[in-house]
Amino acid sequence: MERPIQRTFFSIFLLAQLVAAAPTQATTQACTDITNALPGKVLSPGLLALEYYLEQIPIVNFATRSGGHDPNVGHATVEDGILTTMTDMVGLTYDAMKRVAYVKPGGEWNDVIGDLEPSSVTITGGRLGLVGVGGYLLQGGVSFLTAQEGLAADNIVGWKTVMANGSIVNLDATTNPYLAQAMRRSGSQFGIVTKYTVRVHEIGDVWGHFCIYEDSQCDALYAALHNFVGNGARDPKAAIIFSDLVAVEGLETRLLYYFYDGPTRPTAGLFADFFNIPGLICAPKTQKYSELLKSNGEPARFLNSRVSFRMYSEIRTKLAHITAPFLTLLRPTSQFSIDFQPLPSIIGKISESKGGNAMGLSSSYPDRIVLEIQGSWALASDDAVVYSLSKQLTDWLDEQVPKRLDEAGMSRDMYLPLFMNDAAGDQPVTKSYKDHEKFKALQRQVDPDGLFSTRAGGFKY
Repeated sequence: MERPIQRTFFSIFLLAQLVAAAPTQATTQACTDITNALPGKVLSPGLLALEYYLEQIPIVNFATRSGGHDPNVGHATVEDGILTTMTDMVGLTYDAMKRVAYVKPGGEWNDVIGDLEPSSVTITGGRLGLVGVGGYLLQGGVSFLTAQEGLAADNIVGWKTVMANGSIVNLDATTNPYLAQAMRRSGSQFGIVTKYTVRVHEIGDVWGHFCIYEDSQCDALYAALHNFVGNGARDPKAAIIFSDLVAVEGLETRLLYYFYDGPTRPTAGLFADFFNIPGLICAPKTQKYSELLKSNGEPARFLNSRVSFRMYSEIRTKLAHITAPFLTLLRPTSQFSIDFQPLPSIIGKISESKGGNAMGLSSSYPDRIVLEIQGSWALASDDAVVYSLSKQLTDWLDEQVPKRLDEAGMSRDMYLPLFMNDAAGDQPVTKSYKDHEKFKALQRQVDPDGLFSTRAGGFKY
């Protein structure tokens, strides 16, 4: 008789819990309104209610996902909470009179660029077509067009946003420049954006794709990269992604993505210098911009499902040394890379002219390189190990960068903000912004109860 008695006691206990927590009339009406507004999309009481009361969760955490490209735990995913996905909010409309595109947050850049192509315009967006739209725009966004137009976020002039209090606000850069500056590169800490109004860029056929180089060419490639970074703004139509790949058993490869905003590349100058270096495979050609982004992104679909983001040859050598014990034949598909992404000084000038962003680049800042330290692996059981490997490299960089600044006679106080799109979840991105306290105060002003700062994913102020 013991088990039936236990079941009866449990039933009485559960009934008492349900009665004690009976909804008020206002709550019932709210649930009814939501159900009517979203027919077939709201779960009814029953087993769901039973599970909820047994869990007794005092605070509900949540995350919002657009393209799902952010690999950091808790940013586009949530455990024991609510995940809002924007999968079906895909595409855009183009206003030729106003020269802006109204962009939905879900989907990939393949969707956005393809929709605009018949109008011979595009927007400053992802360089690989499979990259998600919403997070990329909120966090900044380096583009092949960045030396001409600034970061992707700099070109947003309107945000249709669900605020912390539930209101839907159309934020406009002209009427609310202070909040607009904060929205650019602060991630999701000011609200959930359901539509972006973005300036367009005229475009026709472009030239580009990738080349693969063997390790013996690394010195020549690093020299070309160094010269391009310091002088690349002479031809803002040219762009590159320089990727050092380290694979199983320490196999090293150089993968460079090239782009030129025109049907043919220049035959002289710093961009052309790369093509004096023999490659194993070179695939750049004249093509539609949408075709380029799609072909750039497709190989990345075949990477392992688990991904993390985090001085040229020394950095590459250090990464190879750190990862060697991990990259064995026991993990044949795992790989790491360092992507050197030029960020010429002209970008700060462009950003400033368009109202600025939270990162705070201006016309007074020098040429830079953004480092993306990326790892790809297959097993969840390796997560902690891989994260520790990438952190070893960033810890080493934290030691080396001040030394190199000293050697160059430059101040250690030189402003070096972290880049949100390529940052790991444990890196204090917003704290690296020079106006961190100003934007933190603004975030608290629009979200006084801390909905986004304490209960949502993403980088925090």
